[in-house]
Order: sequence, then structure tokens, then C-alpha cells
Amino acid sequence: MVTDTMVDSEVDVLVIGAGPTGLGAAKRLQQLNSASWHIVDANETPGGLASTDVTPEGFLYDVGGHVIFSHYKYFDDCLNEALPAAEDWYEHKRNAFCRYKNRWVPYPFQNSIAALDENEQARCLEGAIEASLRARGRDPADKPKNFDEWNLRNIGEYVTENFMRPYNFKVWAIPTTMMNATWLGERVAAPDLKQLTADVVQNKVAKPWGPNSTFRFPARGGTGGIWIAVANTLDKERTSFGEHATVTDVDADAKQATLKDGTVIKYGSLISTMAVDHLAQTMGDSRLQEMCKALFYSSTNVIGIGIRGERPGRIGDKCWVRDSSATLDARG
Repeated sequence: MVTDTMVDSEVDVLVIGAGPTGLGAAKRLQQLNSASWHIVDANETPGGLASTDVTPEGFLYDVGGHVIFSHYKYFDDCLNEALPAAEDWYEHKRNAFCRYKNRWVPYPFQNSIAALDENEQARCLEGAIEASLRARGRDPADKPKNFDEWNLRNIGEYVTENFMRPYNFKVWAIPTTMMNATWLGERVAAPDLKQLTADVVQNKVAKPWGPNSTFRFPARGGTGGIWIAVANTLDKERTSFGEHATVTDVDADAKQATLKDGTVIKYGSLISTMAVDHLAQTMGDSRLQEMCKALFYSSTNVIGIGIRGERPGRIGDKCWVRDSSATLDARG
């Protein structure tokens, strides 16, 4: 850990922010060992928006990023190096449900309409069939203009109107018409119409979908414990965490950053994970600040709910409870 008395230095790469992305960049630079680097963060504890708050009573509240899963060996190896023992982790099978019109519908909703009543099933299937018919002959180069259009094309009008729009507005605080469709990947399921119909006829609930159907959670310290452990694998002489390491000025022309304690770090390349509008302000870049005004962002309020005694049977086997009119995380 670099102290407040650190003298001015020069590095090939300066990393601003010790959340998962910043830590990942520093970790990779350390592994490559081909360039000098330094990572700074204004918080005493690394983790950024994936850290964990601890109340005076000892309760843990994950700020965000509460699920760890991947298909990448490099990522898994990084975490396994930080937390190498089997007892460092719990492995969970996702048992997520959506609460819709007084029914528990397995997540993702659009794959599980067999759990609905017959009238709802018919409306959902009708919308999906109409969407499929409209897709015939469509030019593959004709990409959806936004997330809403993607939903209409892949899921159908009824599910889009009654679930996808209200649910995603609660998640992102932005209408689906104002979100692009480039980020979906494995985040949003596009149902297969034949399988959907077969499931309805056979009254069969779809299998778990997505890369996070099985996920790991740290045994201690909440999600933030992961990133503290990753930070502990970094060279301490190349890390500066705490209020003194707050970046107060970035001079992009001179390629140098000034910290709150007055330390000036010259760099060859900059990796910044701070909010882009904050970065623009720190750089004093009026043009970039103006561009940032067109960006959208949302915030999250984390509310902890405690239940005295045993969990009620109706939610005892469920986690990640979602509702078309509200979004809850009842990991339990």
C-alpha cells in the first residue's frame, strides 16, 4: 500500500478505480509483467460498485454485482487464486421466479408461459406466433432499433406489453424504447416457438436458462469479499487506496493525474473506470461534459427485509423473486 507521502512517479499504465474492471486490468498487467502500472481508488476497500456494506449490527449488504458466473477460464482462475479453498465458496442453483397475476412463474418469464392459466397461455402464444410470422423474409441485416423492438420481434406483443416493458423499466429505470439491443447476448432469452408450444401442450416448465443458472457466492464477506481477495493478490507497492488516492485532476495532454494528497502520477496510457461524466469533469473537458448530458444512468436503493422465525413455505424454496410491477432479490 502506497502511503500519503508517496513521491511523484511515472508508469506505463495508470488504472483509476479498483472495482472488478480496474482490478482485472491491474491483475492482467501484473501477469504480463511487460509494463509498469499503478492502480488508485478513493475508497479504502476495493470493490467499487461490487463491494459489500457492513451495518453496525454485522449484516452484509451487497452494493451490486451479487452473482459471480463466467464461461472464461482466465476469469475463473483469477478468482480461484484469490479464494483457493473449497470452503471459500458456496455453489447455488438458481431458483428464480417471477410473480405475475398471483402465480409463480419460473424465470425467464418468456420461456415459462406453461405456468400461466390457459387464457394467458393463449395470448402469449398468439403474440409469439404473430412475431414469428412477421419475421419471415426479414432481411438479416435489418437489426432491431432498440430493446423494445427486439422484444416485439422475439417474444411477441402480449408478453412485451404485460411483462417485458414494466419489468425492465423497474430494473433499468429507462423505457425499453430508449435502450439499444446490442447488450443482450446471454442476458435475455429469445424463446423457441416450437419448444414454447410443446411446453404448453405438455404442461411442462422450461429448464433453467442462462449462464447464471448455477453460480458461486463467497462463504464470507459478501460479494465484496471476492474483490478484496483479488486486490490482495496484487503488488501492494503498486496500489493506492483511500481518500488520499482520490483523483482530483486528469491532464490528458500532459498525461498525468493528480491525487488529493498532491501526488502527481505521469502515465503512458490511462485506464479509467470512474463514471464517464465524472471523468469529463475531472479532465475539465467541456466538449466531453456536453456529450455526457445525453447519457442515461440509474441508481439502486438496497432495502434489507428480515423475517423472524422460519421462512414462509410459499417463498421457502425461491430466490431472486421478480415481479412485473416490482423487482425484488429474496436470496434468503
